[in-house]
Amino acid sequence: MSMLRTIRCAVGLHSWEPPVGDVGGAHHTCLYCGRTKAVNTGRPPDAHDKSGIHS
Repeated sequence: MSMLRTIRCAVGLHSWEPPVGDVGGAHHTCLYCGRTKAVNTGRPPDAHDKSGIHS
């Protein structure tokens, strides 16, 4: 079964965990190989949105 997971990750069929992080900087991590992927929410990170322009 481990070989099947390795092959799936190698061809890009990852099993992603739920997103972790704030709205603008959230990311997923693969359960098996540990690869991370940013979640594009279309909003800037909270640290850069203190002016309230993007609220």
